[in-house]
Amino acid sequence: MLRTASSCSRRRLGAVVVAALTLVTVPVLPQAAHAQTVDQQEQEVRRIVDELERLHERADILVEDYAVAMDDQRLLGEEIDIARGRVLLRQAELGELQSDLATVAVRAFTRSGSDVLGPLLSNAAAYSDTLTRDQLSRVALRVGAGTSDDLEAAIRSLELEQIELNRLIGESERLAENISSMIAEVEASTAEYETARKAAERKLGALIQAEETRREQAAYAEYQRQQAAAASGSGSSSSSSGSGQSSATQEFIRNYPAPSGMAGVAIQAALAQIGTPWRFASAEPGVAFDCSGLTYYAWAQTGVVLPRNSRMQFNALPHIPVTEAKPGDLIFYYNPISHVGLYLGNGQMVHSPALGKTVEITNINWAKVVGVGRPG
Repeated sequence: MLRTASSCSRRRLGAVVVAALTLVTVPVLPQAAHAQTVDQQEQEVRRIVDELERLHERADILVEDYAVAMDDQRLLGEEIDIARGRVLLRQAELGELQSDLATVAVRAFTRSGSDVLGPLLSNAAAYSDTLTRDQLSRVALRVGAGTSDDLEAAIRSLELEQIELNRLIGESERLAENISSMIAEVEASTAEYETARKAAERKLGALIQAEETRREQAAYAEYQRQQAAAASGSGSSSSSSGSGQSSATQEFIRNYPAPSGMAGVAIQAALAQIGTPWRFASAEPGVAFDCSGLTYYAWAQTGVVLPRNSRMQFNALPHIPVTEAKPGDLIFYYNPISHVGLYLGNGQMVHSPALGKTVEITNINWAKVVGVGRPG
């Protein structure tokens, strides 16, 4: 299953990379300077935000493809270590059998005076594997030390283990080459998004932020409507806290009413990392986190061990309806899964967003959420 997943991941990566690089060649703001009317400007802002969302999603997908490939490589390394151990074990078993056969054969030879070993002992270097195998088999049969089937089975087991080891090493080498090329694609895609966003904010900064906030609030309102419908009209009294958080973040953390139990422990662990920089494939408190590294770390403080990337986390967890999300649940974004955050309640989550950013509290864009998982 691992190898199939790795191959699918590599094929998917190629398609995503082509799409991402195609976007690189398209100017993000070709009409911004020419918007004349309010309606034209609003349309342009919506178009720009659409484009930024697409670029951001594709950058996240590339980063997650990279994370999956790195996990595949790590798991392959573990398989290679196990396979090497099996080869050494088979070699030791075969060596012991050959030594026993040779010892018994020498004793038989000194008793009988007949050369049961032939050139096997006198000129072993001249023997091929087939001849050696045949000679040892005949020795075993003559002196009663075993059967040719025993010897053949031992030799065949070693051959199969060596074949499997060589296959795993070859796959690991190919994946390592692929990962090297992926690094450049990840960096290019991330840089393209950052460049496009900076260009958009320079020209229409306040309008861009207002449109993004409007979309978040509209998505949250729809989420609340779905919650109310799912609860048979009981509704929810919670409301969005808005997009501004820089001045109120520490106050929010101090006063956050974390739930009891494991979910509360995980949330407090994640909130304690506010301000920690994003870094790919990292889960080091106070140093760096990527998105799945933060959720992995937070839930590890409760004794729950999650997989190390967001797609594997999603696949490993029981899923619940989005409208039933509770604090401590994991919120997964995009298809394929490529981002995850820890739900705080009231339409907010704590997450490690992207390159150049730090762990932060943000409003959830429910329109982008594809699933919710419950670790505890």
